[in-house]
Amino acid sequence: MFNILSVIVITLGLFCSPTGMFSLTSGDFYQEVKVLKVDKNYRAWQGVASDGTHIYITSDRDENFKLSNTISTYTMDGTFVTEKTNAYAETDQKGLFMSFGDCYITDGYLYATVYNFNSGPSTEERISRIVKYSLPGLNQVDEFNIGYGTAESLAEYNNTYWIVYHDLNEIRQFDKDFNLIKSYPLSGNFGTDGGYQGIFFDGDDLYANLHGSNEYGKNYAQGLDHYHFNGKEFKFIERIKPPTYGAGQGIEKVGELYLWADRPGNSIIVTKKNKN
Repeated sequence: MFNILSVIVITLGLFCSPTGMFSLTSGDFYQEVKVLKVDKNYRAWQGVASDGTHIYITSDRDENFKLSNTISTYTMDGTFVTEKTNAYAETDQKGLFMSFGDCYITDGYLYATVYNFNSGPSTEERISRIVKYSLPGLNQVDEFNIGYGTAESLAEYNNTYWIVYHDLNEIRQFDKDFNLIKSYPLSGNFGTDGGYQGIFFDGDDLYANLHGSNEYGKNYAQGLDHYHFNGKEFKFIERIKPPTYGAGQGIEKVGELYLWADRPGNSIIVTKKNKN
């Protein structure tokens, strides 16, 4: 099960990030942070989602850091339920391994991004898919080819799906069968750690979490970028400091809770929406 710790994060003023300054807004998160420590190595390596009853975590690494896709299931209080190893073993057309990115839950299904980026394809041969699993059994029921780029995270908004990329500074809109509708540029700057890893919508506002360091002793997580969508474009509002050094992977909003995947900490970070 998770080892549950509580820490208090004091945040005042502006903080430097690798790509600029964090603009902090007191209305976004409580300062109390719960750390749910995962027991098995590398299990919190990629994404996180929840249906309000369980937390689901995706990883593309086994305990020995070899490429292997796993979905782990926990209760909301951190009790381990089960895990599905080798949850996706398909390859691209050249036989390259397809890695899990972040995941998202809607209507009783978990959707996970997969991509061949970690297997070293040429830039023009980077591709991604969406894999659909039924809950709670995590049986694969469908998959969708979504084309070029390293798709890291998806979310639902206005009855369509929206996907962000590790290597492209844009967000793409898809219909419910994952046919491309339109692409929109995003203006936030990426650091050397890469692009967006996790997203969620809150009304017409998009929150996109940038890739953080894989290990301690380098750079604090780049930040959570806040955009407002006016129906035509995404306007950058601010960059919010993540709650922990390593909270630079998948992210999800579930009711009043925010779940962050912390890669170097091998943890899920839980913060609660401020009611002020």
